[in-house]
Amino acid sequence: MEDMTLTLEQETEIKEKAIKLKAEKKLRKVYPMVVFGDTSCGEKEFYVAYMAEPSFLQFSKFMAASKKDEVTAMRTLAKDSFVDGDKELVDNESLFLFGLMSQLSEIITTRQSMIVNF
Repeated sequence: MEDMTLTLEQETEIKEKAIKLKAEKKLRKVYPMVVFGDTSCGEKEFYVAYMAEPSFLQFSKFMAASKKDEVTAMRTLAKDSFVDGDKELVDNESLFLFGLMSQLSEIITTRQSMIVNF
């Protein structure tokens, strides 16, 4: 499989939009996620979804759904966390399943923590 990358200009544009969305929508974090399309199937060269860190309610909804069906739970998380960008990444089955879904764990990664024994 060919290694695909963004140009410096594309990457800068994506980062700038993420910063702008974070400020405009007063979000704690915005995660820009890029999925490269398959142009031989009529898809765009790449798709970008700007995802917000889920709220308590969104995360709770995700956790409850993940006990039954992990894929549906991830789709729900994607729909709830989507802020801007190419909605096809959430709505199109192929782009979601084989592209965005694998990156979604980034927005629910826990912080590093520890217990201090005494």
